[in-house]
Amino acid sequence: MTSLTVNLNRLVNSAVLPESERAVRARDLSDFAARLRSVSERARKLLLHIAQKAYHGRGQERKLDVAYLPELYESTGLDVESMYELLKELQAARFIDVEDRYPFEDVRILSCGSGWDALSAIYRVAEAENIPIRDIIVELRFELLP
Repeated sequence: MTSLTVNLNRLVNSAVLPESERAVRARDLSDFAARLRSVSERARKLLLHIAQKAYHGRGQERKLDVAYLPELYESTGLDVESMYELLKELQAARFIDVEDRYPFEDVRILSCGSGWDALSAIYRVAEAENIPIRDIIVELRFELLP
């Protein structure tokens, strides 16, 4: 078992959940980690940026777990072709979905197969523990999780 799996399992097992739910989340986290390793570093950087836009209060009128594509363009400095290339990579790995039509596209963070949002859970734990989320999502340093 890799340190990645051990730390992800520790994250799941620290939650107050029935054993069956912990097992489902452990599988979700293992799948999440494998998918994260399967995408390029540039795609992981964009995923982190999407998470930052989606999870940090931009007002109650905003959709939950959504980053707006025009904001991503403005804040990342990526050109249109590069942005869409990375979005396709993240879509293929089932991290995000692009909704609505140009120019008002929304980038929604997808939950795991069970409906649980692993990225949000990791993000919240990292914030609570003062762990740089970039180290976990981009650098794949899951050993930093408590």
